[in-house]
Amino acid sequence: MQPCGTNWSCSEPELFWALKGGGGGSFGVVTRLTLKTHDLADWAGGVFFSVKAMSGEAYRDLILAFIRFYAEKLFNPHWGESIWLRRDDTLSFSLVSSGLDRAAAQALWQPFFDWIRASPQDYRLSGTPLVTAAPARNFWDAEYLKAHAPGAIISDPRPGAAPDDFSWNGDHDQIGAFWHGYISTWLPSSLLEPTQQSRLADALFAASQHWTTVLQFNKGLAGAPPEAIAASRDTATNPTVLDAFALAIIGAFGPPAYPGIPGHEPNLAEARNDSASVRNAMDELRKLDLAPGAYLSESDYFEKEWQRAYWGSNYPRLRAAKAKYDPDGLFFAHHGVGSEDWSADGFERLTAN
Repeated sequence: MQPCGTNWSCSEPELFWALKGGGGGSFGVVTRLTLKTHDLADWAGGVFFSVKAMSGEAYRDLILAFIRFYAEKLFNPHWGESIWLRRDDTLSFSLVSSGLDRAAAQALWQPFFDWIRASPQDYRLSGTPLVTAAPARNFWDAEYLKAHAPGAIISDPRPGAAPDDFSWNGDHDQIGAFWHGYISTWLPSSLLEPTQQSRLADALFAASQHWTTVLQFNKGLAGAPPEAIAASRDTATNPTVLDAFALAIIGAFGPPAYPGIPGHEPNLAEARNDSASVRNAMDELRKLDLAPGAYLSESDYFEKEWQRAYWGSNYPRLRAAKAKYDPDGLFFAHHGVGSEDWSADGFERLTAN
């Protein structure tokens, strides 16, 4: 038998497990890691468009039509990223694909486009839907994107910035944002079953009337290959993710704010109003009787059930690992494992060892 050496998965298996999803800052500082990589598909692409519904009823029907389309055609490893259910009865699509060329993606989506165009009295497309594909190895190549999809990225405008530094156009306004509210929850794949699709559509429609609601499909693991599920099961992440088809995110933000600098102060009144709307929207989704579950890195700072939301049934095991490897609480993080034993600033122990 070979000695463990510096292989923590062998020498300290519980610490190794806790570090895989146990929360940044809770167990130590990782200075080096080894990642397993996977071969890229030949093609990467996406589908981008928006549809405006002419009435609330038509909007709800559009949401249901997409849920059915997603369950039948998109609930597989080929598709990911987001849809945006906006408060003005607009459904925006920003979905990416892997392993499909443009012709295959166009053929897949054509029946959905035809369904929209068959009811011009109810729906308005914002131009022609963009269906695109490119060699996967060029998907993050700034030079290639500037030449073939210049509207997709925004180059760093600062003097001396590297030519490869860019942000995606759809995310650019979040740089330096002052967040007013942010909540996430996993949506189980059972909601895609035919008998549940109408309930899901009703909840999404109701949520969107309070605040824009985003579904990010690449952050749920339901439908992933068995080997991906097995690898993720062997982490401290809330097991709810294994059967989630999407992460629902509801957030609100304003422009960058700098307290004490005239003209750049945060608008706290607006922030509080937005925060209330975000919570009201999430309350509509929680009427679906969802199990507590949120993505740790994109969640509510004020999450009350954070232990269950972030780690679910894994939390007792994480607490035991924390007690073993960091009994004095050297590594403290807000809503990190074991943080309930300490004051909000992490300097005063509230419970006995």
